[in-house]
Amino acid sequence: MKKNMLFIKRLILFIVAVAVIVLSIAMSGLNTEKVVLNLYYLQFDLSLGFLLILTLFFGLLIGLLMALFQFYMPLTSKIRQLERKNRTVSRELMDQKRIAHSND
Repeated sequence: MKKNMLFIKRLILFIVAVAVIVLSIAMSGLNTEKVVLNLYYLQFDLSLGFLLILTLFFGLLIGLLMALFQFYMPLTSKIRQLERKNRTVSRELMDQKRIAHSND
């Protein structure tokens, strides 16, 4: 059951990725006008379609980085916290076993 769900998730992700690529290519082909991207010191002459795809790419990249910092980083700190707690509890358990063993 778990393998089927994983396969379905991957299939949906693949279909969405292909759809985004196809739509990006179509959008790029329909928007061939030249535009100027002025970055104060730098200036680029790009087609509007390419600029839109570039903007989409950087937006996705920034979104993924934000998700990384919002979800992944707190999880790693929680894992470290739980590992510390686990070591403490393990030491306490070993001490109790030693005490119980020495009392026998």
